[in-house]
Amino acid sequence: MATCDKQDVGEQLGKTLVEAIFNKYIDDMEVECDVHVFVPKRGPAKISESGDLILPRNLHLTDCDVGVAGDCDELRRMCQAVCELDLMQNKISQWTEVFKVIKEIPNLTFLNLTSNPLTPCEELGDPDLVFPGMKQLVLNHTHIDWGSIVRILHVFPGLNELHLSLNGYSDVNFPDDFSYPALHKLHFNGNSVTDWSQFKQLGHTFTQLRNLVLTTCELTSLGEEEEIAAAFPHLCVLNINKTRVGSWGEIDKLRLFPALTDVRVVGIPLFEDIPDKKRRQLLIARTPNIAYLNGSVVPAQEREDAERAFVRHYMGEDSKPARYEELEARYGKLDALVNIDLTPPSSCKVTVICEDKQEEMDVCVNQTVTQFKKFLSNFVGHPPSKWVLFYHETQLNFGPSRMLYPNRKLYAYNVSDGDEFIIYMKS
Repeated sequence: MATCDKQDVGEQLGKTLVEAIFNKYIDDMEVECDVHVFVPKRGPAKISESGDLILPRNLHLTDCDVGVAGDCDELRRMCQAVCELDLMQNKISQWTEVFKVIKEIPNLTFLNLTSNPLTPCEELGDPDLVFPGMKQLVLNHTHIDWGSIVRILHVFPGLNELHLSLNGYSDVNFPDDFSYPALHKLHFNGNSVTDWSQFKQLGHTFTQLRNLVLTTCELTSLGEEEEIAAAFPHLCVLNINKTRVGSWGEIDKLRLFPALTDVRVVGIPLFEDIPDKKRRQLLIARTPNIAYLNGSVVPAQEREDAERAFVRHYMGEDSKPARYEELEARYGKLDALVNIDLTPPSSCKVTVICEDKQEEMDVCVNQTVTQFKKFLSNFVGHPPSKWVLFYHETQLNFGPSRMLYPNRKLYAYNVSDGDEFIIYMKS
């Protein structure tokens, strides 16, 4: 049996990947005539005609105590169909073991190594150690150093997505002469970098970056205005949710990214006391280049409404942002909106008529017909069971209509000032 590691299995740290696969997918192993019969414990695995276990396209082995690769021949036979491998929260420490796994899975394009105790990747002496088919690599919470990242990127020349979140970085330290144009999407969440000059290095290294996710970073500024376009000429999507951006001046810099059209920015200190609708309007008005804001499209009518609201918001202020002059030139000097209170009145002045007497009353329209009739009992001098109540809308003058629904509230009749309630005694 060929093995990827010459050490005795008992001395290895954790299980082999092959063992972990057997533990997850094999219920038992019966031996008849030297033929192994594998019975899958859970799908979607398959058995080949020769009795080999064929694993699914997406293989998830989270927290399975994996430390090394294991039997190369067995791994290769089982993993022919595997394209995505999730090894999160295992015990893999050596990059040599990672490379052995990848070598035996020819169709692998996605690998998740989150929360594995990876040691630094040493200088690679094998120039043929290259895996161009790998497209997505997740190294969250591995605390991988920058030198190791450079070496790994040489091994994976075709990565278009890289995850480096929660690695405790306080700076970005790529060599000045190193660039990696293949990468389009970078996740850098939860790191401690505060200085935009450090983030800028990400743009100079990943020269074709399209999507940058900086959620829960300590970012406070988007840097010098004249440097933004040079650092991120192709950036289309930027996520700065839950950062420490604290001024509208920094938000204004979003329009300086030449290709930026999609922004996510929620949970920052600047927005703490601003209502949701007002916040969205101010963001839209300040960023004419943004077509998608916080996951939703910005239609043309919403943009115009937001820009007009922006002009009205600042027209009485002594200090106006630069964007104000642009929008005032477009829409002209706008009149302030009249603050119209559309809240229905809670009471109306009506006339109550009963036989030969009548009286003007302030009537609460939030009460029900039953409550109103009880209120009128003193005026009538008899309980509601002795009379019937009619409502007369005087403006339309369609004549009195009997109030037949005891639980309907008066406002449902559209009662207004000057209307009449007429009481007829029962015979």
